Amino acid sequence: MQKWKICAGAFALVISGHANAQDVESGSDETIKLDRIIVTTPLRRETALERSTSSVTVIDEQEIAQSAAPDLPSLLKRYTGVSIVSYGGQGASSNVYLRGMSATQTLVLINGVRASSATSGTTSVFNIPLAAIERIEIAKGAHSAQYGADAMGGVVNIITKQGGPCGEARDHCASVTAGVTYPWGGSLSGSAQGRGANGVNYAVGGSILGTRGYDFTTPQAWGHEPGDDGFLQGSANLSLSKDFEWGQLYTDGLFARGRSQYDNTYPSANEVDTTTFAGKLGAHILHAEDWSSTIELSSGLDYSTNFRKDVPGNSKFDTQRYGIFASTEKGFQTGNVAHILTGGFEAYSERVDSSVDFDVTSRTLAAVFSQYSLEYEALRVDSGIRYDHNQQFGGATTYNIGASYELRPDLVLRSSYSTGFRAPNFNELYYPGYSNPNLKPEKSRSYEVGLNWQTSSGTSLDLAFYQTWLTDAIASNPPTYLPFNVARARITGFEAVLGQQFSEEWSGKVSVDVRQPLNLDNGNYIPYRDRFKATAELGYSPTEQLALSAKLLYGAARYANAANTVELPDYVTVDFTALYALDAQSQVKFSIENAFNAQYSNVTDYLAPGRTIGLSFTRNF
Repeated sequence: MQKWKICAGAFALVISGHANAQDVESGSDETIKLDRIIVTTPLRRETALERSTSSVTVIDEQEIAQSAAPDLPSLLKRYTGVSIVSYGGQGASSNVYLRGMSATQTLVLINGVRASSATSGTTSVFNIPLAAIERIEIAKGAHSAQYGADAMGGVVNIITKQGGPCGEARDHCASVTAGVTYPWGGSLSGSAQGRGANGVNYAVGGSILGTRGYDFTTPQAWGHEPGDDGFLQGSANLSLSKDFEWGQLYTDGLFARGRSQYDNTYPSANEVDTTTFAGKLGAHILHAEDWSSTIELSSGLDYSTNFRKDVPGNSKFDTQRYGIFASTEKGFQTGNVAHILTGGFEAYSERVDSSVDFDVTSRTLAAVFSQYSLEYEALRVDSGIRYDHNQQFGGATTYNIGASYELRPDLVLRSSYSTGFRAPNFNELYYPGYSNPNLKPEKSRSYEVGLNWQTSSGTSLDLAFYQTWLTDAIASNPPTYLPFNVARARITGFEAVLGQQFSEEWSGKVSVDVRQPLNLDNGNYIPYRDRFKATAELGYSPTEQLALSAKLLYGAARYANAANTVELPDYVTVDFTALYALDAQSQVKFSIENAFNAQYSNVTDYLAPGRTIGLSFTRNF
């Protein structure tokens, strides 16, 4: 009951402030034009966020800096459509679910490059440092027509820091941040960016962090070992680009290596070294004012080695992925209608090097695709079709069509329909004793209806209703646990986000995320899927030097087994952050995540992080 009182109080505060702010705005005739936000993820080309035909969330560098989250999973869990399943705190295995789809049905990219494991089908998001990230674009709904396999629930594109001038007529700038955390740990990161005399834009950065952690599991957990589970990580990121009369050359990359401890009472592994790399080299060629082409070479690596200190042997699961992407884009006008045609191909090879004896250790995938968009007055239409050929199971064709209509300058209605598929991973196809080489790809179809309403210069409302049908889903049952294609699911959901700038000092935001993830074969809820989540946040900046924020997250109970007989309790967490500028170059940050030390789990017998306190100092040059 006390949790509900906290939620109700926070929501009432924000909503009442929203009503007051509307009254103030209603007497003003002044119109303020908002900055246009450009995103690249939904269509793999630049588009305006407010005219997107599907739901897109952008997390910018300022939001990351003002968050109390110590790592990427903790940051993502607050946003609508996103669910995080973590097996502990920093350094623990964590999975990203979009709109009720599993982690293997959610595509995670680093600068547009796949960096997932080909054996598990998931990405080591815990090993991607916040210090390297400039922004995150989350495109929700099926996007296989743009990205191919695995983009059934959506795409999370993590974009590292890019180069270029620093503003204020400065060609170069740098920063260093040092911090300490409780549970005891520390971090050190640095970055530099700018434009050289030769016109090369650059950004370079590096970080190291470590934490003693805490005991991730309960005494009832399988393999429980008393003691803290720590994490140590180092990373480096780089971005280079140069503009020419004919276009641009560019490259970027992220490398991270982490060592995580976990519980396992058997005389085998209880530590894992994880290496994550994603990089690309590309060229953007301007043939004419309305015609351009892009070609990219990419590489994604996911290495995982499990071991126990002073015990001989280890188990490793290493993935290497090399790809090529090429597209050409042509725009033209017919009367008052603007058209954009895009076509291209993509191919990549995957190789697995493992201590487990897989029957097959490599495969190639190739695809051709085309997209068509038009704009006519208030109407925008986006469509696409793609054919993927997988060496293991053959072909899959996916498509999408969406439209947005500007009912008035501040109100845009959108709708879309799309299909998706997921390729079975190497574990499902070839893991000795627990696999099925005859698996077919999973398939989905989704639709969405939504609107974005900028009711005033300081008030925004975004709503979305969606439904997804999943067929040929891969499942397994005891005692054999052999995977098979049979499961069917339907996920129905509603998302709403209301943001309000009350005044120059006060701002707030509330969101709700309602979802019904049903297994159509037995009528039960799919385990470990959020059914209701709500957030509220309040920001206060009394001076230019000080910024305060408070964020509340309520997570409703969710089922932990397929029979729906075990339920994980609901929970409430509250975060606080204070940023204070000592001078124009120096800033101190104090943060508390889960300030009231709520004890909860999002996986049976695994404890979510308790109170986490951080203190850091940043110096800009």
